[in-house]
Amino acid sequence: MTDSVHPLAGSPADGRSASASPALPSVTATTESSLAVQVMTAVRRAIMAGQMEPGRLYSVQQLASVMNVSRSPVREGLLRLGEAGLIRFHRNRGFEIVEVSPTDVAQIFAVRTALEVPAARRAASLAQPLDLERVRAQWESMHAAARAHDLEAAAGADEGLHRMLLQLAGNPQAGRLVERLRTTTSFLGVVAATTPRPLGELAGEHDVLVQAVLAGDEDAAGRAMRDHLASTAERQIAQALRARSTPEERVPGLAREIWREAVTGY
Repeated sequence: MTDSVHPLAGSPADGRSASASPALPSVTATTESSLAVQVMTAVRRAIMAGQMEPGRLYSVQQLASVMNVSRSPVREGLLRLGEAGLIRFHRNRGFEIVEVSPTDVAQIFAVRTALEVPAARRAASLAQPLDLERVRAQWESMHAAARAHDLEAAAGADEGLHRMLLQLAGNPQAGRLVERLRTTTSFLGVVAATTPRPLGELAGEHDVLVQAVLAGDEDAAGRAMRDHLASTAERQIAQALRARSTPEERVPGLAREIWREAVTGY
């Protein structure tokens, strides 16, 4: 790929003017792999902050310059984002952020439902006392982050709890797949100018799930995970619909319809 787009953003096909260079941080690490992870994190934050937008072309060379790092870890980080369907490369032109569609969101959560509902049931069945203490600690850290209004910490605790339940279910392949799917939907914020969800509500939605796991109640854990994923899916589908200028009065009903169609049979 030739890094020919300057000064980091180019004019896309729709004719929008170039954007200013995003205020990405410099990154430092001991290995190129860890640098690539930092690049991914920085790009994700720039997208969530609206500093990098879907539909515009960006240059790997200029991204590396802004972040004060060589092009190799930048390419590696972007390739990983590409594997998750978040970056599209254009030969000899650069790369662009891919917009996540409402149907994409619904299908991703349908796959997560197929993986995480049985995982929650298995976690409730197989977890040992020390495992349950870890689950409780993760749950408590989510509520602590919510009380502190720490969005990043709350999101990290949320992700950590889901990862922990997948690990307790004993299927690391499912855990890696869910992590990639979560990465994709986490980028939705860039295309959805909506009021952030209250952190207390996010933490509270996990209460029934965690309590079922702690009680060893497989059926309740499965139901709670299904309800939690359905609620999250409909909310993010609605965000994607609003990003496409769907009339607000149509959003709730259309989000439910898209979700029902995607999850039928799962």
